[in-house]
Order: sequence, then structure tokens, then C-alpha cells
Amino acid sequence: MPTVFVLCPDHAPPAGGIRKLYRHVDVLNAHGIPAAVVHEAPGFRCAWFAGATPVRCRADVRPDPADVVVIPEVYGPDLAALYPGVPKVVFNQNAYLTFRGYALDPVDLNTPYTHPEVRATLVISEDNREYLAYAFPAARLVRLHYGIDTALFAYRAEKEPRVAYMPRKNAHDVTQVLNLLTHRGALRGYELVAIDGRPESEVAELLGSCAVFLSFGHPEGCPLPPLEALACGCALVGYHGRGGREYFRPEFCHPVEFGDVVGFARAVEDVVRLRATAPGALRARCAAGAAYVREHYSVAREEADIVRCWRGLLGEP
Repeated sequence: MPTVFVLCPDHAPPAGGIRKLYRHVDVLNAHGIPAAVVHEAPGFRCAWFAGATPVRCRADVRPDPADVVVIPEVYGPDLAALYPGVPKVVFNQNAYLTFRGYALDPVDLNTPYTHPEVRATLVISEDNREYLAYAFPAARLVRLHYGIDTALFAYRAEKEPRVAYMPRKNAHDVTQVLNLLTHRGALRGYELVAIDGRPESEVAELLGSCAVFLSFGHPEGCPLPPLEALACGCALVGYHGRGGREYFRPEFCHPVEFGDVVGFARAVEDVVRLRATAPGALRARCAAGAAYVREHYSVAREEADIVRCWRGLLGEP
């Protein structure tokens, strides 16, 4: 049986894309497809979430042509040169990082997406699929759906007057929006909760308690924190990052055009006002958002996507 080796950056702080690389390996092993996460430094392992994912050091990994190496898009234009002679798959979790490190040279067409050793590119949103299909029409693209663990990120109807946000996502916009709201007195009685560098279980607990989540990420492949916030029943306000357009629906979200910081602040005020004057209506919107996540971004769907993808790539029934 071939082994699937998934290269992963040695990035210790919490990052949703890295969590999904570990999840990918867990699903493959659970379905009888040997797989391991591969880090650069000996002994390195991400420790901000629970699990027993097999982890290998890159210096100890010597795949043969029967194996497959999975490489994140952030490894740049030369990623196909790794492990020559071994089949590869690109796992692109943010198409807007695809050309990072590329030359601005009209005759330099070096890219892994059309390399003969690259069997396929995995993508995680329709927006990103369209991006890569436009850039590389001949590339084989396989769409996967993220899954949200709704046992961990569980829906709660009763919320506290708390507003959650991630300070590292477009920090300049964060500063503007929160100061606009603060100086207008719009968040009087509300606590601001910065989510940064916290373990997965703690993030889930915080989102479960917060009435509002502010989404500042842009551009994104398929932003995970807003999905997790929706699952927990938060009122979701802000940027969809383009990759999140497929779930940032106006029936239960409050989307804002990227860069419109005044519009962002106004949307937050609208949510706060609705929570004060018509809490039942806001609760119904939030419940609809949580139901959408359970239906379209379940761990069962994610697992089925991964297994179907790899059965096809490995030529198994």
C-alpha cells in the first residue's frame, strides 16, 4: 500500500490550515491509507489541539515512486522539484497565496500546477477552484469541503454580551473598526475578546459564549474561524475573504465589502441594536447559520471528500 506523506510547515502557533493537514492524515489512516505529517525539525509536532497524528521528520522520509507526497501551496513555484520521481499532490488552501515567490517574468512558466509529477491539486472552496482553473486550465483540480466539529464548536442559543475577533487578521482594519465603535459608545456593555494563540478547545469555549464574531480575514481560501463562529451561534459580521462567499450568506450573516471600515462598524451597530430590540429575530438568524454549517460543512462530508479523492488518486475502488 502506498504511503501518503503530507509536508507541513513547522509553525507552532494555532493556524487553521495546519490543523487541516493533520486532519487529512487522520482521515486517511482511519480508512486504511497509510499517511503521515512530515515536519522539518526532528521532534516537532503541533500541540495546540488534541490528537495522535503520525508525524515524521523530513530527514527520515524517503518516499519511493509508489508513494505520494502532498505539498502545501505556500512552498512556492519550485515545490514540484521536491522528491524527484515521486508522484505529488498540491494541497492549495488559499489560492491567493499561489503566486507567492514567483518571478515577474513573462517567459518564466515554472509552476508545479502543470508539472508531470503532480497528479492533482486539492482546493477547499469554489472561489479557489475558479481561481486555479483560470490560471491553469489543464490542471486537475479536486474540491474538498472543510468539516467543522460541531460537538466541539457547539451551537449555543444563549449568549453573553461579548464580541470576538482575531487581531492578526488585517490588523489595521481591526484598529479602525473597533475604535470607530468604541468612540461612538456603540459597544458599551460589551466585552471585546481577542482570539489569538489559544488552544482549539479554548477557542470553541469562547465562541460559544460570544454574541458576535467580527471577520477581518482577506483574502482567504475558505476562512475557518467564521465557520466555527457560525457553528457556535455567533452573529457573523465582516469580510468573507472571497473564499468564504459560499457560506457568508445574507440570510444569516452580515457581509461587508472589504475595506469599508465605516460600513463594518455600522453593521456591528445594527447587530447590537437588533440584539437589544428583537433578540428573537437575531437568535433565529444565528440558528439558521449554525444549521447551515451542520448541513454543508460536516466532518462526515469532509471525510467522504478526502476518502473519495484518494481512492481516485490511488486507483482504488
